This record gives sequence, structure tokens and C-alpha cells, in this order.
Amino acid sequence: MAKLYINTRDELSCVETDMIAVVQANGNYSRVVYITKKEVTLTTGISKLEETLKSYNGKKNRFIRMGRSFIINHAYLTRVDVLKQILILSDNDKNEIRVPIPKNILKSYKNAIAKSIKIKGKKENGNDNIR
Repeated sequence: MAKLYINTRDELSCVETDMIAVVQANGNYSRVVYITKKEVTLTTGISKLEETLKSYNGKKNRFIRMGRSFIINHAYLTRVDVLKQILILSDNDKNEIRVPIPKNILKSYKNAIAKSIKIKGKKENGNDNIR
């Protein structure tokens, strides 16, 4: 597991980046929620943590900023429900986290994912095949 050490004036925290599902802003603090639902509060703001996560993961960055309050781990994405304004993160086992995200942000995120996937529908022998 990849570990990230975050050093602030008063503490040094170790965060397992592979297990992070969501980060939530809480003033000058950040609440890190692992996919196992374990929570850790860091004494650093979400913007600083976002920079650290991006520089740590480089081009393979799977952390996406969702508005002012959340960073999600795209690797755990299971469902985007624009109408209910909920993003569901899951490890496809027993752990599921529901994150409330504003409708406009969810809609933009959903559209970006749909464009990047480029699903093609083709009819062969009267059946729809998705490739």
C-alpha cells in the first residue's frame, strides 16, 4: 500500500492513499474517509492536501476535486445519481460511501466520464452490442 506522510507544524500523519475514498473540507482541517469507513482528521486544509495528493500520484492521479468541499477517489466510483445529488463510492465488496455533491458539479462530472469512455452501440443480428 502506498503511504503518504503529511507534515504540519504540530504533527506528522501517515495516510494510506490507496484506501482513501473521500476527503471532506472542515475549515482548516481535512476529514479523510477510507473505503473501510475509518476516518482521520488532518490539520491541513483541503487545498493543500489536494496539491500533495496530485504531486504524489503524478500522471496517474485518481483524486478528483468536487467543488469546494470534497475530493473523491475516482477508483472507487460506482454510481453518479444526478437527481438524488449523490455520488456512490464502493470497493464492490461490503463497503459503500455516499457523498452528497451539488447537482451542477455531478452533472459536469458525469458528462466528463461519459465523454472519456466513448461508448459505441452497434447492431449485429438484431441485437444491440455495446463496445
